[in-house]
Amino acid sequence: MRLRLRTNICLKLLTILLCVFLSSCDRANQTPIKVGILHSSTGTMAISEQSVIDATQMAIDEINASGGGLGRSLSSVVIDGKSDGTAFAIGAEQLITKDKVSVIFGCWTSASRKKVKPIIEAYNHLLFYPVQYEGLEQSPNIIYTGATPNQQITPAVKWSTERFGKRISLAASDYVFPRAANTLIKKQLIALNANVVGEYYLPLGDQDVDAMIKAIAKTKPNSTVTTYF
Repeated sequence: MRLRLRTNICLKLLTILLCVFLSSCDRANQTPIKVGILHSSTGTMAISEQSVIDATQMAIDEINASGGGLGRSLSSVVIDGKSDGTAFAIGAEQLITKDKVSVIFGCWTSASRKKVKPIIEAYNHLLFYPVQYEGLEQSPNIIYTGATPNQQITPAVKWSTERFGKRISLAASDYVFPRAANTLIKKQLIALNANVVGEYYLPLGDQDVDAMIKAIAKTKPNSTVTTYF
């Protein structure tokens, strides 16, 4: 999984570098190209985002080891989003205005992406967003690289109802992506003549799941669809 993630990030870095070079860069300029990395290395989401920081850094190292892009090396500027939307927004503006990066690779939760989106658009900059998301959004300044519900969740829900039954419970972390995804799932379940027998949310970072598990057990669902814990 991590090897595939590293390979995907490397290919994305190469793509954006070619775009930067061919459209606006002076080929005689030998200064490094700055790449912004905006992910959480602290807080609740660090356990997920630190691996993406590492993979992006590794991709940069591999590109540099192979000669860089059109003769120029890459350098990274890493900012900790601190698992907080406001910190992500501040970090994005710093990367653009102070650090002068050519592109930003960052955000994990949809909540952090939505905080960064207006800043990226205001400065006509570019963000690569690396994970699956709920869809329902588009921007000329954001490359959404992850799956949307119709590519990931919808087939899984259909398979689950056909294999296990049509009594479904929903359990999720409480933020943008799970809420939006569950709205879409509930519409799908209506079309499948299936029923939602319970819907449960926990704040990000909450580790006390006992009450949720007991509540789910009481409803006796055929399966439980979970999004992000």
